[in-house]
Amino acid sequence: MKICKKIFIALLVILLNFNTVMALEGSPKIEYFGKVKYSYYTVGKFKVDGQWAFCVDHEKPTPPTGSSYKDGYIYKNESIRAILYYGFDGAGNAIGNSDASLVATSLALDSIMNNNHSSGRNTVPGYSVLMEHARNQDAPSMVAGFSKNNVDSNVSGNKQISETITFNADYRNSINLPVNSGTTIVVDGNSYTSGVATIKGGQSFYVTAPLDYTNDVVYENIKPNLKISNPMIYMPTNSNLQRLSKDLDSDPAPAQRLSIDFKARKRNVTVLHKDRHDGSLLLQENNEQDIGSNYSYSPKNPLNKDGRTYIPESTNSQTGNMPNEDLTFTFWYNLQRNITVQHIDARDGSLITQETEKKLRGQDYSYSPRTDLKKGNSTYRPISNEVQSGKVGNDDITIKFYYDVPLIQTGLKKIQIYTDLASKGLPVKVELDKKFIYDESVADMTKEKVKLSLYDGNNAVATKEYTAKTLPEKFDMNIPSTNLTKDSKKAYTLKIEGYNKNAVDVIPNADSLTTDGYSASQKTIKVDSSKEKQLDYKAVVMTEREVGKSMNVYYETLNIPLEKIKKMRTGYGFKMPIDLTYTNGIGASDLDFKLAMKVPDKLVDKSYIEYESKDNTSTVNLEKTHNDSSTNNNTTTSKQKFELQHVNVEKRTGHLFSSEQVKNKDERIKYDLISGDRKFYLPIWGRIGDYKVKVESTKEIGVNRFNVELDYDVNVYAHMYAHMDSETISDDAIILEPINADDPFPNGTPKGWSNEDVKALKEMLGEKLNKGNLSMDKLIPKK
Repeated sequence: MKICKKIFIALLVILLNFNTVMALEGSPKIEYFGKVKYSYYTVGKFKVDGQWAFCVDHEKPTPPTGSSYKDGYIYKNESIRAILYYGFDGAGNAIGNSDASLVATSLALDSIMNNNHSSGRNTVPGYSVLMEHARNQDAPSMVAGFSKNNVDSNVSGNKQISETITFNADYRNSINLPVNSGTTIVVDGNSYTSGVATIKGGQSFYVTAPLDYTNDVVYENIKPNLKISNPMIYMPTNSNLQRLSKDLDSDPAPAQRLSIDFKARKRNVTVLHKDRHDGSLLLQENNEQDIGSNYSYSPKNPLNKDGRTYIPESTNSQTGNMPNEDLTFTFWYNLQRNITVQHIDARDGSLITQETEKKLRGQDYSYSPRTDLKKGNSTYRPISNEVQSGKVGNDDITIKFYYDVPLIQTGLKKIQIYTDLASKGLPVKVELDKKFIYDESVADMTKEKVKLSLYDGNNAVATKEYTAKTLPEKFDMNIPSTNLTKDSKKAYTLKIEGYNKNAVDVIPNADSLTTDGYSASQKTIKVDSSKEKQLDYKAVVMTEREVGKSMNVYYETLNIPLEKIKKMRTGYGFKMPIDLTYTNGIGASDLDFKLAMKVPDKLVDKSYIEYESKDNTSTVNLEKTHNDSSTNNNTTTSKQKFELQHVNVEKRTGHLFSSEQVKNKDERIKYDLISGDRKFYLPIWGRIGDYKVKVESTKEIGVNRFNVELDYDVNVYAHMYAHMDSETISDDAIILEPINADDPFPNGTPKGWSNEDVKALKEMLGEKLNKGNLSMDKLIPKK
């Protein structure tokens, strides 16, 4: 318990000492510099917080340095303030700073504070002066302000002038006002246009500004120049010691806010816009303009009124500085009219283009149709070249020019003339280039005509007429048979004519085209195999001509190789193979060729195959045994083979039968048949000599309707069987000797004969030998 009490007492002592230290640190600092004497008066020389201070209780003891004093307070006494202001080290020191001045100041303060007016004090230099100020209480007044805080302005001459303002303050006080740009501060007749104007207490001033100045001039937070002086009293903690006093100077408070109102001054400006033509008023503008401000008024360019447009005579502006008087400006105008020039397509009514130009009333105008307008690649043609001119009046003007271009552009592209019979005429195919420049629905399309005529020399042999709309890109014509003969050639010219050049644009160098026309030759091509090795024929089937190119000629050809018929004996046969190659440069649809062999009746075996006979000549139709036809690049090539019909030979009799007869099981067939191949057999008992055989076409060939005739020589130089009247016995194939039918080989069987051969001979001998193509090759060997 005792220990706790000791700790508590120790803490309490520490707290008390801490508080004492804090109080000392916050207390005024008292410095004593010793005694100051004048005559028989002695006072102390002090500083409080570093500033000279004075004792105000002369009878009390002097406080030493470090004496304890309470915080000072302001002592509101104008007499004390006057002594401190004018006394030793005062702001308005009137007695100097000597020791006598210090003694006088201290004594004067004591006199006022303690009412001690000992007569001896007057002997101290400066005392009386200070006491006089104390009685007058004439230290500078701390009150400072303006006579007006919100100041108005008025116009005087060519400037604005504010009301007069007085700086209400001690005459020793002053205030510094900065001069706002554009304003002037006038103080007692002195003008300040820049920098700072100093105004003393009691002085009056005013501010001027130009007429166009619109800003308020405001001064705030500006402090007067004179500091505030306050007497301070410091009380000792020991009441036995002297009180001390000093003058505390502090910054003055800012003067009250000062606001000077300037505003722009206005005058009226009237702007008149008038029509020069009749002086009528188009527009009036009424404006207010600040006096002294710069003005600028311009004419309206353009000026629109009641749907009309007016153009100023001059675009110059009226400018200047607004005086202190009303102004009127007048701008003069001329009426502007629009001239619209329309360029119109006369065919479809469409607007090609238009230009609009503005001209003033009374001005002349003149316009011509244009020559540079295009529709695609075509240049428009003015319907009329008349110039339209006149003078501009009160209304807008519309001028119309009409144009057209051809309805179509066309030109010949290609012509083809096909070979045909002269009696039928020649087919013609035409191709045109055609482009519609206008829509087909345009009315003129059905009115404008185009004629295409085909000429033989100067004579038109065929004509077709179309409208611009119906003109085709392809069409057919026909060269009539009149004046045509077979196997003829003529040059024909196709022309575009009978058209309106303003409606139909014919492509340059495409208005005419010439090519040849051929009529079918209808020839018979004769070739003798004894003289020629082949038949070659070539004829025109079509000619073609394109614009800017040479004529193309297309042909058909026929080639047939020829071989001679070897000499032969009676009863033997020969082949007749015909290998033909046909070509057609434009293609061919009819490749059904027909060939037949014409032989004298004397060479025809009179067995069972029948042939048509006329004028002692029999016709043996050839069969087509091969056909290879194809078309490439419009050219047809046909390779065909024709041969004799296949025959069959009857054993023993030598009778001939066709394959058809065999197929139909002809009842005349008695014995076995052997193939006789595709041959024509001569009669066994025919006569020797030279014969003529022909192969002919039995149907016209190709476009040119031609025929072929192939001549062959048949030389029958000997007989198959030699006989007593044979004049060629040495060349005859078989010699017959009389034999006994019952004993044909009395001298024995000939060498090389088999039993079957002998048997066959006997059987044959039992039959009556018949005329015909009896072949004995297997029975009797040739010589």
